[in-house]
Amino acid sequence: MTLNKFKFFDLDWSAIAVATIALCLFLAIASPAFMSFTNMQSVLVQASVTAIMAVGMTYIIIGGGIDISVGAILFFISSLFAEMVVSTGSYTLALLVSISAGVLLGAFNGFLSIKFKVTPLITTLATYTVYRGMAIHLTGAQNIPVPRELGYLGNGSILGIPVPILLMVLVTVLGVYLIKKTRFGLYLRAVGSSEVSAQESSLPIMRVTILAYLIGGLTAALAGLILIARVGGLQSDIGIGLEFTVIAAVILGGTKLSGGSGTIIGSVIGAIFLVLIDNGLNMLNASPYVYDTVRGVVLLVAVIVDRLSEVRKSRELIKSSAMKIRGATN
Repeated sequence: MTLNKFKFFDLDWSAIAVATIALCLFLAIASPAFMSFTNMQSVLVQASVTAIMAVGMTYIIIGGGIDISVGAILFFISSLFAEMVVSTGSYTLALLVSISAGVLLGAFNGFLSIKFKVTPLITTLATYTVYRGMAIHLTGAQNIPVPRELGYLGNGSILGIPVPILLMVLVTVLGVYLIKKTRFGLYLRAVGSSEVSAQESSLPIMRVTILAYLIGGLTAALAGLILIARVGGLQSDIGIGLEFTVIAAVILGGTKLSGGSGTIIGSVIGAIFLVLIDNGLNMLNASPYVYDTVRGVVLLVAVIVDRLSEVRKSRELIKSSAMKIRGATN
């Protein structure tokens, strides 16, 4: 029993899991309606878009990068899909082209970051503007309704389970497998830990980096299709600020901003945690103007905790090395 408890708290995502359970208990006491089946299902459906994008962002941050443009990719893919459905009437063609475009935009971010050695924050901030501008040019900043048939992706269900939740689970399982069981996952952690060491070991840094950003673009595209299906059409403000929510979910989930370490499950729980905050504030009739403030404070706390954790580990490493040196000289 003691061993199991130790293993749980040794996991990177144990802190966000405990925080999520504590928040659920608090909200259940504050508002009995919180724990209803309908509300919990609604929370998971709302979290699905952020969680799916967080899986992709986790790969990018583990590899030592960051992508500010994922919200713009989501907007562009939603715009492209809506325009193609309206103009061609073919869901299949629109779906294939949209997913392919998401993959290309994500890979392009990775190529720019690794090829020209420009800070990923600056690179993706620039492409954020480019992608969002392309979407506005494509749609003329107009809202575009999509046919009801598409709503199945956002509002349908299989065996009583909403499709967005099933897609979130599928992406999570695939994400965990890729990072834990493949050579790509191993290389990605090595590149994120030390690019110099990875280079000395002749690891395929460019290929690994581009693939990580490609996954980020793919998940942003999938999330965009789910979102547009849920709301019933394209809106000109879709995806604005979503990139910061996604990054917050990843950091809350235990992934280190410095790269080299992270957890897919933690990122998904982090996304659910952020939706729980919104859901709780709504049930407590809090002012809608405090939502962003609360999210910002939570992210700030997560970054500070992440930084303190890094400092503590560095001190422990230095202390351990010093003890070994003293032991060798005695």
